[in-house]
Amino acid sequence: MASTPPMLDYLPGFQILTKHKEAIRQLYNFAAIPIPKLMVRYGLGYSTILKVLNYEAPERARPTRTGRPQLLNDLQIRWIIAYCSDSWEHRILDYVHLHDELGLECSAKTLERRLKEAGYFRCVACQKPYLTLLQANNRMIWGLGHIFWRKEVEWRMILWSDEVTFLVSGRTIKQKVTRNLCERYCENCIQYQFHRGHTTPVNAWGAIGYNYKSPLVFIDGSGKKGAFTQKDYLAQILTPHIESILEDFGAHTHTLGLEPLFMEDGNSAHGHKSTRNCCAIYRTKHGIILMPHPSTSPDMNPIEKC
Repeated sequence: MASTPPMLDYLPGFQILTKHKEAIRQLYNFAAIPIPKLMVRYGLGYSTILKVLNYEAPERARPTRTGRPQLLNDLQIRWIIAYCSDSWEHRILDYVHLHDELGLECSAKTLERRLKEAGYFRCVACQKPYLTLLQANNRMIWGLGHIFWRKEVEWRMILWSDEVTFLVSGRTIKQKVTRNLCERYCENCIQYQFHRGHTTPVNAWGAIGYNYKSPLVFIDGSGKKGAFTQKDYLAQILTPHIESILEDFGAHTHTLGLEPLFMEDGNSAHGHKSTRNCCAIYRTKHGIILMPHPSTSPDMNPIEKC
């Protein structure tokens, strides 16, 4: 005869375990144990025993089960996700502001939980756009063109340069956006520039090469929001510093019988888009040989980490 131990310390309102419900059904249907004996054995009331016997299934989840409805149903969550995906301004709203913006009846914590269940999280926005097909092809061609360069010879003749901008008297914010794992490079999930509010930009320039490190040079920018321009780059970097820096670095490359290559990234202040700007004319006049470098490739420039 099917049997399970009687339920000890059962209190009204507690959920009856599934195994006990199944035992009650088997004892009644197959062993013909009367309801009064089941009531005594399991410490349940008559109406409770009848409910268990009338269940279509002993599990707790039943199609006819009623209960408190969700404050945010699936349809509402899909609508909220569509609202967030509409624009950058909607993406950057945190849970509290999104809750207030939409006038939801639930709490911001409930909104956060339901969005996480749908696979949407608050993530730091990607700072760089995804590579285009043309940029990817240019990187591949550049890599194939330098695949046989030796680290003991050719790579030692490159002087890598870069600029960095610090913001002082304020703070720069990496925005967070609401997105799922597949939307990292979605157009309205990319933060193309830092928001500069009540800050003072400080521009610094430096260069590194094999067994060489240049002085750190600070640039006073005269452009919009303190950015440095081609004239600033020419007057504060190229004219006073670059020749002496290349001479010092050339002392190492000349032992290999090679002339130094100067590497600049695609910053517009470097004047790579034409041969008639002041920076290009200066480089040509002084015989500065540039290292060709594909655009949008900071990961291929070792000075970026410095």
